[in-house]
Amino acid sequence: MIRRSRLLGGSSFAVISLLAPSVADAQQALPTISVGGVRGPVRPGPVGRPVGGQGRVTTAAPAPGPALADRYAEPTPAPFSRTLPANIPAVVESRTRKEIQKTTNIMTSSDAFRYMPSILIRERYIGDRNAIVSTRTTGTIQSALVLVYADNVLLSNLLGNSFNFAPRWGMVSPAEISRVDVMYGPFSALYPGNSIGAVLTMTTRMPDDFEVHAMGTVAVQPFSLYGRKELNLGGVTNILVGDRINDFRYWVGYEHLDNQGQAQTFPGTFLTPGTGSAFSGGFQDFDQQGRPRIITAAAGADYVQTDLAKVKVSYDILPLLRAKYQVGFWTLNNTTTVESFINDKNGMPIYNTQSGRVQLGPYSVTPGGVNPGHGAANHLMQALELRQDTGGVFDFDLSATSFNFLRDFTNNAQSYGPRVNNAGTAYNVDPRGLNTNNGGTFWRTGDARFIWRVPYDILGKHEVSFGAHGDLYSLATKQTSTVSWPNNYYMGIQALNFGKTETKALYVQEVWRPLPDWKFTAGGRGEWWRAFGGMNGTGGFANASNPAGQAIVGLPFRAANITYFPDSYKGAFSPKAALEYFFTPELSLRGSIARAYRFPTVNELFQSLSSPSSVIINNPNLQPEICTCYDLTGEYRKIDAFGGAIGLFNPRISLFLDDRWNAIANQTTLSIFGTQVSQNANLDKVRFRGIEAAAHMKDILVPGLDFEGGLTFTDAKIQTNLSSGNLNSILFAGNQFPRVPRIRFRGVASYSPNPDMSFALGARYSSPAFVTFANTDFNHNNYGSVDSEILVFDMKARYRLEPNWWLSVGVNNIGRWKAYVNPNPYPQRTFFIALNYDFGGPDGSGVTIDRGGSGGTSAVR
Repeated sequence: MIRRSRLLGGSSFAVISLLAPSVADAQQALPTISVGGVRGPVRPGPVGRPVGGQGRVTTAAPAPGPALADRYAEPTPAPFSRTLPANIPAVVESRTRKEIQKTTNIMTSSDAFRYMPSILIRERYIGDRNAIVSTRTTGTIQSALVLVYADNVLLSNLLGNSFNFAPRWGMVSPAEISRVDVMYGPFSALYPGNSIGAVLTMTTRMPDDFEVHAMGTVAVQPFSLYGRKELNLGGVTNILVGDRINDFRYWVGYEHLDNQGQAQTFPGTFLTPGTGSAFSGGFQDFDQQGRPRIITAAAGADYVQTDLAKVKVSYDILPLLRAKYQVGFWTLNNTTTVESFINDKNGMPIYNTQSGRVQLGPYSVTPGGVNPGHGAANHLMQALELRQDTGGVFDFDLSATSFNFLRDFTNNAQSYGPRVNNAGTAYNVDPRGLNTNNGGTFWRTGDARFIWRVPYDILGKHEVSFGAHGDLYSLATKQTSTVSWPNNYYMGIQALNFGKTETKALYVQEVWRPLPDWKFTAGGRGEWWRAFGGMNGTGGFANASNPAGQAIVGLPFRAANITYFPDSYKGAFSPKAALEYFFTPELSLRGSIARAYRFPTVNELFQSLSSPSSVIINNPNLQPEICTCYDLTGEYRKIDAFGGAIGLFNPRISLFLDDRWNAIANQTTLSIFGTQVSQNANLDKVRFRGIEAAAHMKDILVPGLDFEGGLTFTDAKIQTNLSSGNLNSILFAGNQFPRVPRIRFRGVASYSPNPDMSFALGARYSSPAFVTFANTDFNHNNYGSVDSEILVFDMKARYRLEPNWWLSVGVNNIGRWKAYVNPNPYPQRTFFIALNYDFGGPDGSGVTIDRGGSGGTSAVR
């Protein structure tokens, strides 16, 4: 019944909508949005040079002459339509809403980046709150090396740098997204050193007329591993309503996601000789280093429910001066369940033991770490922005954001189920729970960005960007031992973690075009960082004891232990430069160089926690990691290439090199009890070098057949690590840096025989990567502390049922490839069916209504 209710809930909006009277026959196509004559003068690129185009960001209008033949050129962007600025001195890849809808089975906002070159988002199941971003030079647990924005709101959780600090994807509904962009590397002075990996931006828009958008998607995932068989169902529904009334615009949106994820952990124990056979069960295989083990249980099957309520309002003070406010309230409820594979002689499942070991046939094994949990969260995001976007001489963007953890807790059983002794003759119960509470944690950001397009010639054209940034991150974590799971009433404090970091920055960047074929960009960013208020406290209960004959484990007290950390201050200056040359109207070459500093996060410095499933060890002595990054990119853009066989042929090749000193690396190991132990440390020097080839192609042989994707080769090496003084660490030199695969491919081909129908076939590949500095984990493609090989094919078909209705069906992971990450399994074959309703706006026909106002960005009236 539960599965049936989830399935029905995922498509319930469609039933309600069908009861409403149809208005399709009364609708007409919206006129083309026009801002001609309102935006300030836009300076085109050099005569005869193509500007813009599909998948590229530009603010330049197509130049007269041959460039007008580029029918694929992206039009001059409308005001307020971009989050990523123009004139970025780095590789930029983009996808529009239309392309995403055509090619991607999408249920969460992170799905919009699925086929971007080199990008992997670690979404282990639909609605995964730990879906961090991996790039061509960052691994699957380095969340603080990538920035994610929605409009100008920072969604990156820079409180920490691991899988627990993913961007807050849930604050953006897929229905809101107008376009997504990715900037690779820290080559723009506008962004801090956390952009070493990439900057991902999502742009949403404000309505010009009345619009309604609704979507319901259902997902079905059969899953099996180690004898556990599941049928996991999920669904997401959302509705978005917006309108413009004179100079006032609003969007009101609501989204509900309900999904059952597959089991995430399969605790294993190494085999040692023993006697007796009081217990039975388990599944035998080999771990990443080839050692035999017994898989004793399945745990972490997460049933997640999230809700997002969001309001965005804006007011056009002047035609191209807009004030905007948005607020989002996101809630989470999740429950994780467990299943034991070990049974005693009476058939009772064994989750945890008194002594740690039990006799399983000829072996002595150590089951454990099999504990259910429950969590809940309420997060509040707010942003206020004042922006002028004329495209003329002077523009600015002033913004302030806040993100508050109003409530955020996870409650786990400490030692679930009846606990048996070694011989299987006596049991006891440990009722305690462990509650980790992050309520009160927050971050604040403020930015002032200005751009001056010099209106006269000084040895060429100039564009100067300058501004200031400030942020504050505050950690507040309380861990308590509760009387019984899942009760929240606590009898002792296990840990207290508090601390703050703040950064203040100034930047300036100039784009200079001394000659029509040359463009030079230079800039610098000064940053002042400090960490303060750091404190760890431990106390509460000692380890549980079990006197003979006592049925319930005792809870003895122990004294609290508090450690205060000294404040820390760092300053840095990060220069940037890029030089671009246009050989021909079709061919350009750009070289970029940048220095970037990534400062330690408050979590890396101050958070130390232990739970039944994980142990986190803090390091208050971490130093900022420093990167000197290089990129050499050649790009070719040809219309009607190969005698007209390909309408648009737009390949790119990028050579990249990152030299990183004091690289902050998180090493996670899996204990024999299935517990993940994580600690951060600086490595002396790491080098990343590689090549990335990407291509955009349109109308391949036949109209409507398109392709976009990229292939990346990366060599990530530990150069030196002498400062640790540890012989094993010194011997790491020459080894592969963990969790960065050598080969990645992302690509999707789509075909639209007519405007009402499309088909897409996507492919994703990543070679296996080592996860240990020693590179001893050679057995990659099975469960454990591993980043395994990934080979996944996806499909999507989309059809317009009525003028406002779209039906789509799709499959992810058609071949049911079993892939793993840190150490969780990714989803296996997953089926999707979605129904969309669009009234008004770019997605659906509608009636244009003259609502007065200052105009400028509204539809032609």
